[in-house]
Amino acid sequence: MLEYVLDILIEMFIVFIAALLFVNAIEYLGSVFELGGSFVGAILSPLFTSLPELIVFIVAVFFSGAVSGEEIGIGTIFGQPFMASSLSYGLVGITVVLGFYFKKREDLVLEVNRTLIIPYALISIVFPLTLAPAILGFNKLFGLLFLMIYVGYTISMYKSGMSEKIEDADDPYVCAVIPNRKLGGVIQLIAAVILLYYGSHGLVNSVDAISREAGISALGLALIIIPAATAIPETASALIWSYRGRDTLSIASLIGEKILYSTFYPGIGLLVTSWVLDIHAYLSVAGTTVISLILLYFVVKQRIPWWGLMFGLFFFIGYSILIFVYHI
Repeated sequence: MLEYVLDILIEMFIVFIAALLFVNAIEYLGSVFELGGSFVGAILSPLFTSLPELIVFIVAVFFSGAVSGEEIGIGTIFGQPFMASSLSYGLVGITVVLGFYFKKREDLVLEVNRTLIIPYALISIVFPLTLAPAILGFNKLFGLLFLMIYVGYTISMYKSGMSEKIEDADDPYVCAVIPNRKLGGVIQLIAAVILLYYGSHGLVNSVDAISREAGISALGLALIIIPAATAIPETASALIWSYRGRDTLSIASLIGEKILYSTFYPGIGLLVTSWVLDIHAYLSVAGTTVISLILLYFVVKQRIPWWGLMFGLFFFIGYSILIFVYHI
């Protein structure tokens, strides 16, 4: 068991580094080719930072050869919204306190734009619907429905001026040794994809092995482990923005990812998997929805107190205890 734990820590580190390289390269290339300035870019740019998770999902379902590969792939889909709603929001709350203490912020309240009402309301309604196909069937029909909802949401946010655009991206990290930025970006992107595949393959198989040996649900284990590696870049951005007082950017960066995992990725998952769920998927949806409703209440007021973000941290700790202590 200890060998598997060490393997999974190494593979999580590989996936984490690959995700950082990937996001940095794709954002730079998107900026260079002005994807953010077009409608196509407005649709694609929110997907860029979530592509590491997509690669993990594809590897788990199609290429890992793991017995529970499909469960791990589905756990990846349900894990990101839960991680963003629980651990990420909790860390943002702590960062707000630190920012205020070190005089980087003027107060302990995040002042946010009311346009965030749309995504929070959508999450609260749509994410619970991801459970419906497991109960009612009609997977393909629900899959197409979720994809249509995502397209409709993207068009709505684009028209409202809130679509994400890639602007003023940082140079690729490899430009420290490769002067040509475009070439460096392409090379870094290729290297990141290779690392993501390698790390994802090992991570999926390690999760599969630990779940079978410890008697823990592969879906539940993947739900908490894989997002811990792949969601760090988005969480780091949210922490930096909240520390500096850029509150709407901080909260919007996390809700954007949750929208994807409530619509687009469940749509894909429903089309290519059997979508068999267990209690962990239901716990993920319950926790994510409750936290989203709490934050929706504060977003309507355009003011989120730091302690309002801490509810998520309690959900994360509680779920971790269920998984690692009680092996539920």
